Amino acid sequence: MPRPPLPDDSLICTQPFEWCEIREDGRVFLCCPSWLKMPIGNLLQQSLEEIWNGTEARRIRTSVLDGSFQYCNPKRCPRRASVTAPVQRLGGVADPEVLAALRGRKTRLPYGPKKLNLCYDRSCNLSCSSCRGQVWQPTRLDRELVGRITQRLIQQAAGSVQTLIVSGSGDPFASSAYRQLLQEVNEVDFPRLRSIELHSNGQLWTPAIWASLGAIHPYVRLAEISVDAASAATYAANRGGDFGLLLENLAYIATLPIALKLSCVVQANNFRELPAFAALAGAHGFSAYCSQLVNWGTFSREEFAARAVHLPGHSEHEEFKGVLREIALLPQVDLGNLRLLLIEVDG
Repeated sequence: MPRPPLPDDSLICTQPFEWCEIREDGRVFLCCPSWLKMPIGNLLQQSLEEIWNGTEARRIRTSVLDGSFQYCNPKRCPRRASVTAPVQRLGGVADPEVLAALRGRKTRLPYGPKKLNLCYDRSCNLSCSSCRGQVWQPTRLDRELVGRITQRLIQQAAGSVQTLIVSGSGDPFASSAYRQLLQEVNEVDFPRLRSIELHSNGQLWTPAIWASLGAIHPYVRLAEISVDAASAATYAANRGGDFGLLLENLAYIATLPIALKLSCVVQANNFRELPAFAALAGAHGFSAYCSQLVNWGTFSREEFAARAVHLPGHSEHEEFKGVLREIALLPQVDLGNLRLLLIEVDG
């Protein structure tokens, strides 16, 4: 017998039903790998259609429909703690196709990915300690691999994509592949595209570069700029960039019709600057987003432990929670997965 429709008050996550991320080795994920580690396939070995409705993808969707969320990391996912989209009650899902799939308990979807997060080119102009040990520029073989993935995505995903996110690793303005893709966005290749979200360090977001990307201006309404600091010294230590140039570019970006958020990966050397970070965002009319430090292989176990102030065993953990409480109620601040610390302590 067919199962009854999923009730509207069910707590669900739309992410595995609309979103996928492509990494530099071709692996495809239905969420940020830091929050959901299991890949669902490899674009260099399979078609996106095979991956999107493959065994692993359907298994993850089943875990959402049965309420177990067994493949998710609840301590890292910032949306599980706050129950904010894509984690929400079923009745609040706006997309009719996604709503029908969830309500009908479908794990094999009749549509392709609607949101595509490009994380397959690590090219960047900075060497942020929380991400990489040095400035990464692609070799010829790297560029060929990036080209193959780009070609496959345009052929297999562009027809269904409504939101394009560039980039979860590297910088969209530092990557020649991403810049070329953005310069060539058009309605023929991307017939359903409605929005483009940019994730940048802001150092290269100048008026001249922005003018060269005129094709995407009508699509870009949301962007995130990683800052990780509120002072020149801390910015240099954490991101290796020019804080003065960042402030200059932020002033320019604030004049564009784009909703901006500044983000901060919080660690021992910057948590005391969080009030100033929130003020910096507020002064420009931006939101401020904070997140836990993750070890992507750039730190030894000892160095990570010294930096990870969000961990209960850290010597400055209690002081850190006090700073979080100081900014928690500010209207422009989203504590992301750090909010769990206050929920666990304050109830």
